[in-house]
Amino acid sequence: MDRPLSGLIDILTLPGHRAATQHWLALYRAGGNRVPALRDLDPLQFPAALPDIWIVNHDPDGRFRFHLLGQNMIDWHGSNPKGLSFEDIYTPEMLPVVTAMVRRVIEQPAVVYQKAQSVTRNRSLPVPIERIALPLADAEGRVRHLFGVTVFMTRDGHGSGPLRTELQVDDWYPVETAET
Repeated sequence: MDRPLSGLIDILTLPGHRAATQHWLALYRAGGNRVPALRDLDPLQFPAALPDIWIVNHDPDGRFRFHLLGQNMIDWHGSNPKGLSFEDIYTPEMLPVVTAMVRRVIEQPAVVYQKAQSVTRNRSLPVPIERIALPLADAEGRVRHLFGVTVFMTRDGHGSGPLRTELQVDDWYPVETAET
């Protein structure tokens, strides 16, 4: 469901989500309603989120690759997928879901907030997660990156990444840019 960007911060309850999003919104407003650049992120502004962050690049070949992951994300996947493409990491069932989400955040651009249940190989019950994903620009101002914070609501089930994810909340916040 599409919602106004002005209401985004009000729905976030997790400290890491709030801190990362407040920083992104401050950069967005300071830039005259332009998607912030990756180089402008200041991790000191969202220390509570650092174990849960991830950054994805949209490469010129059209693939999405992990650029950076916090330790909880590395633990979730069972290894550090930095530099690997989505095709290298996700199951055939998960690949189109993750790719569509990332593509929309970058191409629209938009911010997405999701609550989901993630099914893994290592746990009989789904793992509840909450995720926020925000667009970022490259040095030339093109939206080519995605900055996210994913919080796993349980510590077990880590090590193999998701087999599939079932969304309970899928809220989209279109980003009005100075260019549009």
